[in-house]
Amino acid sequence: MSKLTRVDLAGVGELPEKGFIVRSHGELQILLARFKGEVFAVENLCSHAFARFDDGRLRGMRLMCPLHGACFDIRDGSVLGKPASAPIQSFAVTLDGDRVLVDLPEAAECKPD
Repeated sequence: MSKLTRVDLAGVGELPEKGFIVRSHGELQILLARFKGEVFAVENLCSHAFARFDDGRLRGMRLMCPLHGACFDIRDGSVLGKPASAPIQSFAVTLDGDRVLVDLPEAAECKPD
């Protein structure tokens, strides 16, 4: 298992009430979204056909891939709809004041997309 590092990815105010933002940590892209007052982080990559969620939709807790419509739970990355059969990676989130900190595998410098 790789070592984790806590990374400051965004301010809470940067997160839309509906929708999401994407941030990078080295080669890893992280999708950040709010649901019922909590912030969640998942990898910005569908497990079915490896498409990015950038043009996908978020409805409540359901994240939909723009390529084939696979759906995932933003809270834990679990599959909610086919054609995906494997979950997407989710990451622990901590709020520190107005900052969103995410536990990620160690990587190169973090930068906003």
